[in-house]
Amino acid sequence: MMLFSNSLLLDTLVIFTISFALAKLVLDRRSSRLAILRGPRSNNIFVGRLREVISDTATSVDRWVSEYGYVFKVPTGLGTNLIVITDPKAVAHVYANDSFGYLRSNFQKSISRTFMGHSMVSADKEDHRRQRRAIAPAFTNGALRDVMSIFYDSAYKLKGAWDVLFESHDEVTVDVHKWMNKVTLDSIGIAGFGHDFRSLAGQKSPVSEALDALLEDNSFRVFLLFGVFFPQVFKLPFLKQTKIFRRMQKAFSDIAKVLLDNFQQEKESSHVEKDRSILGLLLKGRSQNTNFKLLQDEVVGQVSLFDRFMQSFCTSDLSSTLAITHTMEKWTLVELARQPEKQDKLRRELLQFSGSDPTWDQVVTGTECPYLDAVVHESLRLHPSVEMLQRKADKDDVVPLSSPMKTSTGNMVDTFFVPKGTTVATPFVHINRNEAFWGPNAKQFVPERWLEENPYPSKDFSGYRHLYTFSDGPRICLGRMFALGEFKAVLSVLIRNFTFELPSGPDTAIGIHKGILPRPKLADEDGCVLRMRVRQVTG
Repeated sequence: MMLFSNSLLLDTLVIFTISFALAKLVLDRRSSRLAILRGPRSNNIFVGRLREVISDTATSVDRWVSEYGYVFKVPTGLGTNLIVITDPKAVAHVYANDSFGYLRSNFQKSISRTFMGHSMVSADKEDHRRQRRAIAPAFTNGALRDVMSIFYDSAYKLKGAWDVLFESHDEVTVDVHKWMNKVTLDSIGIAGFGHDFRSLAGQKSPVSEALDALLEDNSFRVFLLFGVFFPQVFKLPFLKQTKIFRRMQKAFSDIAKVLLDNFQQEKESSHVEKDRSILGLLLKGRSQNTNFKLLQDEVVGQVSLFDRFMQSFCTSDLSSTLAITHTMEKWTLVELARQPEKQDKLRRELLQFSGSDPTWDQVVTGTECPYLDAVVHESLRLHPSVEMLQRKADKDDVVPLSSPMKTSTGNMVDTFFVPKGTTVATPFVHINRNEAFWGPNAKQFVPERWLEENPYPSKDFSGYRHLYTFSDGPRICLGRMFALGEFKAVLSVLIRNFTFELPSGPDTAIGIHKGILPRPKLADEDGCVLRMRVRQVTG
């Protein structure tokens, strides 16, 4: 028995030694190929400068760009490096190859599959393309025109709930976070799946409770970061975070099964081809009459993807309706409260619709309400819901540059090499606020910039409206117009009917709640609280 144990131990040590040596060879080769890139030195053998990148992306990237240029490497511990790219041509190249040459990391895919099942979020290459094409018809202009009334309905339910508060008060104080959570959940539940969570009516559900915990509890950020190095943590059943994820997953699965059963029953008495709901499109994807057939577990996976669907029904992992509407509406109200004259300007424009609501086409094109369009896009620019996105090179690649870059040896080059397996990062928060791309007021909320020709080179970026808030390329947010429609509908109803002020006036200190999504909060509050003073618009 002892001989067997010693032999097993020896074999294990040999395997470990060989594996370590092979890993070191790969890392050494990769590091040597990245030697021409400049960047900060490591100050921690285990995590390098990773903590600086995560804790304050905007500040750290701004500092390093000014020192090393638009492309540089950041040590991330144990001999690994992260390539940070902010050069327009290089960023466009990476996203043109997103999902094929540059993939989601194994960690990202593992989290997606563990908690949400197999779906577009965890898929890459042809698997991702097939699933995306199956659901794309649900996001055409024709299909989205039909859901605009749902967005307005949810917005007016919110207005009704607030109107009750004014029955004995001229001014009320509301926590914007809690109310926006409710309107977003109800809107997407009905528009996407025909399921009303009734959260605006005060009804609780496992989904809303789990979602609140997920967004409010700062420990989830630590939980996910810890999982980068120790993925086994996601399988520990006694952890609070795991329990909440599992509870959310079960709620999604239960809803999916009910909706699937209902659809099968309706199929016998209605013409399925006329159904344009998200669920309907997913089920039609299983039909033998389509080339984009979805497997049974993928259909359930899509429906159980509520938290990603609510981060905008998108096929990318960054811009989603929850991340867009859930975060942007709050930032927009903060910015408009900071500058009351801009809030008044927007209200004057929207009051032309006092007897009706802007239609889908008026909202999407922005022709009838250009300042609303400008306010929304300025919020998307200044406060991207995901500050930085990472991808892993699936093969060796040569990336082109917009302008020559200085190497560590002092030479000037117009391309750089990315070895297979290297992680590249695009910091949207820096790209969207860079003065070189957006002008000297790039870090300020100035909607007017969208109403005039931009003389700065932000147009060199290829993302939606020259922004990467919705990502770009094959994984560009499929639900971006859905998100914008919901965002504009809710904002138009609120601004027409209410005025918003911060508790201590325009100079109220605003902090950022660093949870899974960065969200505004009152700086003097410990938790994620965003109280605002609200008054009804009269006359």
